Amino acid sequence: MPINLNDAGPQQGNHDLLPAGPYHFGAIVIPGGAGLDGFLRREKKNPRVLMMEVECKVTDGDYANRRVWDYIPVEIDQSTDGNLAPIPADQLSKIQSRVRRGRAKLRALLDSAFELQPNDDSDAAQKKRELDSYGAVHGLKFYAQVEEQAGSAGYGPSNRIDFIITPDLPDYPRQPITAVTSTVAPPKRSLPFGDDEIPFAPNFD
Repeated sequence: MPINLNDAGPQQGNHDLLPAGPYHFGAIVIPGGAGLDGFLRREKKNPRVLMMEVECKVTDGDYANRRVWDYIPVEIDQSTDGNLAPIPADQLSKIQSRVRRGRAKLRALLDSAFELQPNDDSDAAQKKRELDSYGAVHGLKFYAQVEEQAGSAGYGPSNRIDFIITPDLPDYPRQPITAVTSTVAPPKRSLPFGDDEIPFAPNFD
């Protein structure tokens, strides 16, 4: 029997950009098969740079379930793996700066999720900033400012996470936040590096 799709209706596009502004997101960590726990992925331009790929899903409001991808450099592979070229000396300082900014962004994500003031150095706050695995970020809910960035290399404009909204900032909502503090991490799977500029969007709903 033939399959009749004439009554299925036209495809509804969902590719319009989010308006710039603050959003409440849920973090979905996309494992890349790199790093000690397999939750990082290698950067295309320099495979020694290890990044977190985070699919940020809007949790509520008119744009619920819309997504923005963020790539956060958090480590430099210092191994003696002969398959990886060493980082050129003239690039090392710049890469180290990127990783420091990435780790600061990840800390801000934790502060946003757990309602921690960035200057809170109490034992309780420090404990919440310690991760057993990068996969522990999966499921956390946080606030972030979204902006639009111009397209390049043949791609159209896209959204980006400009910065994480932490409790010390005026845009941070003044009501309780439900942050997932215990979650089953997504399954590890190996992805080939080299496509970090093209968002990969598996569904972990």
